Amino acid sequence: MNDRVDIAMQLLTGIGGTSEPDRGAALLTAAAEEGDSGAAAMMATIEAIGAGRPQSWDKAFAWLRRAADLGSTSARAQLALLERGTGAIDLPALITPPPKRSLCDAPRIRAIDGFATPAECDWLMNRARGDLGPAMVLDIRSGRATTHPDRTNKSFEFYLAEMDVVVQILRARIAAATNLPVPVFESAQVMQYSVGEEFRPHYDFLTGEGPGWAAEMQRLGQRIATFLLFLNDDFEGGETEFPKIGISHRGRRGDALFWANVDPAGEADPQTMHAGLPPTRGEKWILSQWIRDRTPAPE
Repeated sequence: MNDRVDIAMQLLTGIGGTSEPDRGAALLTAAAEEGDSGAAAMMATIEAIGAGRPQSWDKAFAWLRRAADLGSTSARAQLALLERGTGAIDLPALITPPPKRSLCDAPRIRAIDGFATPAECDWLMNRARGDLGPAMVLDIRSGRATTHPDRTNKSFEFYLAEMDVVVQILRARIAAATNLPVPVFESAQVMQYSVGEEFRPHYDFLTGEGPGWAAEMQRLGQRIATFLLFLNDDFEGGETEFPKIGISHRGRRGDALFWANVDPAGEADPQTMHAGLPPTRGEKWILSQWIRDRTPAPE
């Protein structure tokens, strides 16, 4: 991105300075309309997400084509991926998931074979390469993200500035698979595990036991579901294990796994304890999408 787009994004997100979303959106729109390819590509993302405006796939795709015409290599690559060799974007096909199958009903665990294409998996891995950092956990007392010896893998998070139309299409497909709306999704994360790296047994739901978690639940709600997309399979080990129910699962490239972190009554389900086991050869790559029970409360 150039300086003008960077300033617009800073105003939109408030990261690194003052949050002025209306001014940021106006600057970004003006830059795009004046022919800035980076701004046009970002406008496509904003329209796809519905950031500060009603969500519109038609406007997102129009901006993406405009950005491609202006020379954006990212927009051209996204269009090629979304068109799937047909020269046109078939939105219903892109956001309709394959059928799911049950691995367990208590807790509710489902698998989806062939959820994403190899090209989509490559896109996600390539977006994260070079920008991975230590994976974090939420501190129960402070509510801040911090490293922890139980989680030794690396991650890349798709905040607004890192998002694109392809990622939002995948999130729309996840919404269709889980019957949960995108506005209650957290930022998606790509996770990378090298040999020996792991996420030891843990829960994804939150409790009110510590002030940090209690404040997080009040602001964002409960984390009711977890969705994993397996981005590669050229590794050994690395299963997702549910030790309390004796299930260990490893998908093929493009397969998905998701489960409810709460029981049918909406209470935290201790049977959902799970672990990301360490690879014994190669690297494991996944996309993780955590889902809340409501949209964030105003600050």
